[in-house]
Amino acid sequence: MKFNNRNVWISPAAKIGNNVKIGDNTTIYDNVIIGDNTVISSDCIIGEPLYSYYKDIDNYVNPETIIGKNSFIRSHCIFYAGSTFGAGLITGHRATIREKSVIGDSCLISTLVDIQGNCKIGNYSRIYSNVHIGECTEIGDYVFIYPYTIFTNDPQPPSDVLSGAKVGDYSIITIHCCVLPGVTIGTNCLIGANSVISRDIENYSFAIGTPAKRIKDIREIPSKKNAIEHYYPWQYNFERGMPWEKIGFDEWQKTKEND
Repeated sequence: MKFNNRNVWISPAAKIGNNVKIGDNTTIYDNVIIGDNTVISSDCIIGEPLYSYYKDIDNYVNPETIIGKNSFIRSHCIFYAGSTFGAGLITGHRATIREKSVIGDSCLISTLVDIQGNCKIGNYSRIYSNVHIGECTEIGDYVFIYPYTIFTNDPQPPSDVLSGAKVGDYSIITIHCCVLPGVTIGTNCLIGANSVISRDIENYSFAIGTPAKRIKDIREIPSKKNAIEHYYPWQYNFERGMPWEKIGFDEWQKTKEND
């Protein structure tokens, strides 16, 4: 464990793995577990206590917070207690992730992302800058969500009802979209820019508009990059940072089937 040794506080009840680097002015609260080879930059708060801590400090027990190995947390991030992060997490700056969220392996959570509590995000998903994800949202594996998209969760505001949206594996939501409460976006979907998703979107849909409507099957969209007849599903034409890099999506699927 290495420190810059300027105003770092680590609870005696935290567990820090091997070769962990922690930057200046960072606070790590009780019951935080940090995996090996992780970097936590300056001015971060890991295991931020829940509201009940401030109401009854004498009886409060901080829920366990787990950060997987080989993660890289950039400066000014706040992770609330009670969340779990898989191995290989990378963040931008000033990301906030609330309690009881579960984030899979090899995810990207970019600058100024706000993830509310009780959210689930699958493996290898990428949440780009300035995205807000409302409480109880569920996002699958290999999902890309581009800047300024908002996931809402109150179907009758203001109310005590929480109805989070769901996004299937391999789907892409482009910039400035608004996903309304309780909506399900299927697998391998593409949502066009500035769309308002107010109804369920079936698998393999290209949908766009306000409200978003299915325009066509994404497998009909031609490639603008090369002579490939169709670009989607994108897994066959993009592999940077994905587990099928250098072996191809089909071969990778075969390895999964043999596991």
